[in-house]
Amino acid sequence: MLGRQVHFLRRSIARKLTLTLVGFVAVTTLLAGLYLNRALEAFAVDTLEAHLASTGRLLHDEARAVLARGAAAGEARAFVVRVTAPTGSRVTLIAPDGRVLGDSEVAPEDLARVENHAGRPEVREALAGRVARDLRTSATTGAPFLYVALPVTDGSRVLGVLRLALPLAMVTSSYAAIHRVMLLGGLVALLAACGIGLFVARRVTGPVVGMQTIARRMSDGDFAVRAPVRSPDEIGALGRALNAMAARLKEKLQDLEQEQAKTTAILDAMLEGVIAVDGRDTILFMNERSRAMFGLDATRGERKPFLEVIRNADLHQVLHESRAAAERTVSRHELRLSSPVERRLQVNAVPLRLAPDETGVVMVLHDVTELRRLEQVRTEFVANVSHELRTPLTAIHGYLETLLGGALEERANARRFLEIVFRHTERLGRLLNDLTDLSNIELGKVSLALEVVRLGEVVESVLAIIGPKADAGRVALATDLPSALPLVRGDRDRLVQILINLVDNAVKYTPEGGRVTVGASGGAGGLVEIAVSDTGVGIPPGDLPRITERFYRVDRARSRELGGTGLGLAIVKHLVLAHGGELRIDSAPGQGTTVRFTLPASPPSAAY
Repeated sequence: MLGRQVHFLRRSIARKLTLTLVGFVAVTTLLAGLYLNRALEAFAVDTLEAHLASTGRLLHDEARAVLARGAAAGEARAFVVRVTAPTGSRVTLIAPDGRVLGDSEVAPEDLARVENHAGRPEVREALAGRVARDLRTSATTGAPFLYVALPVTDGSRVLGVLRLALPLAMVTSSYAAIHRVMLLGGLVALLAACGIGLFVARRVTGPVVGMQTIARRMSDGDFAVRAPVRSPDEIGALGRALNAMAARLKEKLQDLEQEQAKTTAILDAMLEGVIAVDGRDTILFMNERSRAMFGLDATRGERKPFLEVIRNADLHQVLHESRAAAERTVSRHELRLSSPVERRLQVNAVPLRLAPDETGVVMVLHDVTELRRLEQVRTEFVANVSHELRTPLTAIHGYLETLLGGALEERANARRFLEIVFRHTERLGRLLNDLTDLSNIELGKVSLALEVVRLGEVVESVLAIIGPKADAGRVALATDLPSALPLVRGDRDRLVQILINLVDNAVKYTPEGGRVTVGASGGAGGLVEIAVSDTGVGIPPGDLPRITERFYRVDRARSRELGGTGLGLAIVKHLVLAHGGELRIDSAPGQGTTVRFTLPASPPSAAY
């Protein structure tokens, strides 16, 4: 409620002017009243003190006589009671050690329980030979009392203290009428101030309120409106200035909107991210590409601290290095961005002079993640192909050189050497065929001849091909196909190629006495899942994410010994994806490997 009232008053100049005038009068009246009240209280205290002091001096000799005779309790009590009536005050007679000998308000039998008065300020001063006073609230009546203490002396010797007290209300009670008069006068002054303030405020603020309406319409974009100019005074000058400003603002805003639209369109169309930062590390601008790099929406970025929006210490360091560099010096860095996704950024930063004492930075961010990945892939591919080609070529060259050097005449050795050369040429042929297949699949040059396929027939044909090799290695082949397995939709030849690669790999890496099983299950979600399981050596967990990469081998020496090209699983992955399926590999060292892939099932009417 109070907040709404304050807001109501602050919204109007007229109300504020009126409130100011009323407040000034109220404060002046209040200060005058407080000063007069304090002055009256001081006068009352001084009057009481003078009265009590003069009364005490009149009683001094009699009090000295009482104290000189030893001040028996009864005599002291009789004295204070006797003098109380004519003086109209409370009288207390105190011994030099602070004991109360007699008090007009305390019965004789209660004097023993009255606390020692030696510590009271006025008594302490009186015992030192001075007339003293103290204004405090009485513990007995709860009303303010003025205490005046006088030393009772005999020559230079202090025999005791005579203390007189009167309530302050005896003097201030007459001030109530004065306070009422002051209060009434203050109210009249406030009402007059309120009326005058409203009159003056309306005369002054009327034209200002009209200009306020004009300015509000201008702020809403209506620059055709003009403020009325009726007087040559300051308000008229304000209206003319407002009209001129509206005309200039209209022109400038149109120019700025056009420039901003062009700049924003150009920067948002860039493939590179652009970030501008001021001298206090507050972001001035971010284009759409930079927001996408850091996973920001359109509402985040501008007018916020750099580290609050982009929490990357390396990029923040580039910003400060560029600001510290010489003007127009371009700083070039390449750094890694870990979130929201892994990226490699090439950053070009240049200082931006915003003011004589403020230098910002403009950074252009180029995402080179894919470029670096392709460079790495190309490097690895060239190295792997070179290595794979060099090994058989070196062997072929060596054996042919031996044959040409005379071993051709030795028929037993010549035939064995030629058989070795023949096997290496076969290996080269397989490598080139796999490379050609993989390249065509990745480029989308291979078209699938999709048809309804009985998966059991494909598995049987594959096991018949791999059977002799499995028998030679003493590895058992088995199938686990349900009787109601749905038909699949795929390219028969490519399915055979997928299974040959998987079963052949399983046989290669399964020791003697092991087992390779081809199983399937289907129907869920319109997919059939085929699994090739073995009891072989298994694959370490660290190698599983890369096992389908080209030329990637877990055990390179064993793979070459077994005649693999390192492209089989890469071909399988791309062929499965081409069929609209997914490939998954589960393995553990020493526990075998299971390769699963899915294929779309044919309609239920064609059940197996």
